[in-house]
Amino acid sequence: PFIKIDNIKITSDKIISLFDLEKIEQFYNIKKNFKILEIGAGSGRLADCILSIRKGVKYTICDIPPAIFISFKRLKDAFPKKKIKILIDIENEEQLLNELVKNDINFIFPHQLEKINKYFFNLVLAVDCFHEMDKKTLKYYFSNLTKISDRVYFSIWKKTKNWYSGSLFKKTERLDFDKGDYPLPKSWKNTFRKSQKFPSNYYALGYKILK
Repeated sequence: PFIKIDNIKITSDKIISLFDLEKIEQFYNIKKNFKILEIGAGSGRLADCILSIRKGVKYTICDIPPAIFISFKRLKDAFPKKKIKILIDIENEEQLLNELVKNDINFIFPHQLEKINKYFFNLVLAVDCFHEMDKKTLKYYFSNLTKISDRVYFSIWKKTKNWYSGSLFKKTERLDFDKGDYPLPKSWKNTFRKSQKFPSNYYALGYKILK
């Protein structure tokens, strides 16, 4: 669904992405030649927004099917002149890093994060996805992100329950940020925290990773 203003199609998708970008840049200003990693990009709405406004940024999306292929199609259509490549079949560390440098937009699977060198990315984004993961998965991401960047921004529900993510006898895992349910590494220093206006039950959070 959309409305037209001055013959431009305006969607909630685009408006929410602009709100996200505003919060991200309050935490850490995106500069030309930045290498950005986004976890769980979904349809690719945020990547589309950032790449349209901030020129010269190299962007990598880490996701799983079917979302990774949806965002690939979207960004291919939005940026036909950019070098865009799916790298999910590459297991060689050197080859993967060469491709990440060479292309403008890359797509990888979560296990490939283990093959990326220290501090490769200037900024990691995870918008609207960490609250959908169980704690074991969160620990995997947090551990790997600690090694590949020194800035992480994410937005999450303030509190939720993940059904069927717990043990045999406890079917749900609570994820309440204010009660310390997120297994954040001790090296992550919180430097940005705001309640979102839209959606109003979200936190926007930024961390500097101490080396």
